Amino acid sequence: MVRTSSLVSALLLVSACQKPPEASPAAPLAPPAPEVAPVKTAPFSLSVLQDAAPSGCTWLRLESDGGRRALVTVDAACEGLQLAWSADGKHAAVRDPAGSARGPGRVWRVDLTSGQGAAQLLPEEGLTGAVGFDAVGRLVALTAHTGELVRRDGAFLFDGRRIPLPEEDEGAGLAHAYRLESGAWKRIETVATRGDADAVFALTTAEMLVSSTLGGDPDALVAQGLDEGSQDAARLDAVVPHRGHDVFGGWARLESRGGPLFAWQTAGEQTALMMPVRWEVEDGHLAEPEGLVLPAQGLVQAMARGDLLLLTGATQVRVYDVGSKRLVASLNGFHAARFWPEPGSLVPHGATAASGQR
Repeated sequence: MVRTSSLVSALLLVSACQKPPEASPAAPLAPPAPEVAPVKTAPFSLSVLQDAAPSGCTWLRLESDGGRRALVTVDAACEGLQLAWSADGKHAAVRDPAGSARGPGRVWRVDLTSGQGAAQLLPEEGLTGAVGFDAVGRLVALTAHTGELVRRDGAFLFDGRRIPLPEEDEGAGLAHAYRLESGAWKRIETVATRGDADAVFALTTAEMLVSSTLGGDPDALVAQGLDEGSQDAARLDAVVPHRGHDVFGGWARLESRGGPLFAWQTAGEQTALMMPVRWEVEDGHLAEPEGLVLPAQGLVQAMARGDLLLLTGATQVRVYDVGSKRLVASLNGFHAARFWPEPGSLVPHGATAASGQR
């Protein structure tokens, strides 16, 4: 359905985000202090979201040496916020898809050097499916438009044009691509689609984005479901006779440099990884990764970069060295943790991105 807003363009929340206060010095992302020597790993950076006081959400970049930089604070809840990066790594977009009472939703374009950002209402014409950057760093929004459209003789009449309907026209609609220019959205492409959830990706513009809020994470591990009677599944069932939940699904295997990681995978069109999680330790036994304390039905995301494995829950962040299976960093209270993108690692939606979840 077309989303409209009573807000006028003159009130586009030119600065609905606030530059956060200078971050106070923070303790390093230190592992627990065991009796053994600490694990030496390559430096790494994390992107995380943290609830701000008294409200809102702060986006931070955390360094393995203890560096902590607050990039921007937005007046939206952390849950559901989506991120995208420009190809040069100098700008990013923070999207709040929650429209409803606020109108069509908002996006903040953030200068990662200065930490300055400005909020912009998303296009009113249609429901925004994704926001991203093109190759030269311009912000683009993709919208699906399925209501109040004029049909005539097998085509939509829109903006003085005839746009032929797709062959299966039940639920058909339009998809639009907009580019942000001088603080306003300029429509640059329109196509007719079948109106499903992925309608916006019928746009040619979608394939030209170097990063989008719905793009795959290149560090995400691929989950391969195990056959119920396989040797690995039998071993896992023996080690974990009581999973702590009865969520329908099966065991899945994820490959890393240090060997396989196993997790429960929900069944259905949209799969997700969840507890229990196990991997092989030095003696060949299957053990839960150190310090991974999640609820029995807690969802898990798994990402790897080099010799590092990142496991995240709702607000937990754990980094491991895959060679030694040792815990490198343990953090709590952060949402949407991921490795900070490296130059050239951005994945457009159209690419085949490794993903532990679909």
